[in-house]
Amino acid sequence: MNLIRDEADIRDDRKFHLVDYRYGHTYAVVRGFPELDDDAPAGSPDRVLDLYFAGVERISSNIYVGPVHVRRAGASDREAPAARIGPINRDDVVFFLREHSTEDYVIATRLYWAEFDLTFGSLSPLASDDAQYIENHRPVEGLVRYSESVWPSQQTPCRCHS
Repeated sequence: MNLIRDEADIRDDRKFHLVDYRYGHTYAVVRGFPELDDDAPAGSPDRVLDLYFAGVERISSNIYVGPVHVRRAGASDREAPAARIGPINRDDVVFFLREHSTEDYVIATRLYWAEFDLTFGSLSPLASDDAQYIENHRPVEGLVRYSESVWPSQQTPCRCHS
């Protein structure tokens, strides 16, 4: 997959749900589903947006998130969750999930996101270790974006292939 660093400023009106979480691998997948199309044949793939949080330390959200505005917390925005939960590791990022809310967030080291055409219940290719599965479920635009703990002013945009 082609990777590109990007700043997390994701606005999307799909219905987002926490669909996968692995404690041992410390990741979580929040997936945005489109409106149901009653005319689509059963088993048809949907265009979904997968948000894959790597190195998850904490999740504060309902399973149903709704429409999202994912953004990374600035230095002062980190104070709201830190006041409730205690110090946040400086290498972790607070990713807020909803517009005007500091209550819904994921604390993680990195966020990957991409659109895929997937059937209901499919594993996110971003969470898979199966090279054949990943190859068969490539991102719609051919790339995966990511944001990490290094602040954007310290990054230089790069394109990687993995």
